[in-house]
Amino acid sequence: MTESTEAVQDGADGTPQEAPEPTVAPSVEDTMLRLRLDDDLLDDVTHAIPQAVAEAESILERRLYASEADMEAAGDLRGLVIRPDITAAMLLLIDASVGANASKDAETKRQRAEMMLLRYAYRGV
Repeated sequence: MTESTEAVQDGADGTPQEAPEPTVAPSVEDTMLRLRLDDDLLDDVTHAIPQAVAEAESILERRLYASEADMEAAGDLRGLVIRPDITAAMLLLIDASVGANASKDAETKRQRAEMMLLRYAYRGV
């Protein structure tokens, strides 16, 4: 049996654990900080993050990847490596879902997120 060449971290008890996979989703902590949300919204944010990733990928008509290597490993010729402005669009989608918004404000945030994402949408090129 051969050992995996993947990066590992020692757990609290000293046992090796696989390193967490890179993700395209913003972290819960970063989302809470950047959107200046109260701690009582933590559960809502936790559920809204994967929804925002799915919505972003739907608008883009492309799958998002954490790195070029991940995209190549998946063999996805249409994929897209995450960029800061895509993350910003996801944060707008999250804020529209969990922030204290009037319905008009939430819709404006969704529209702006969609405009940001449409620049990268797959257009059959």
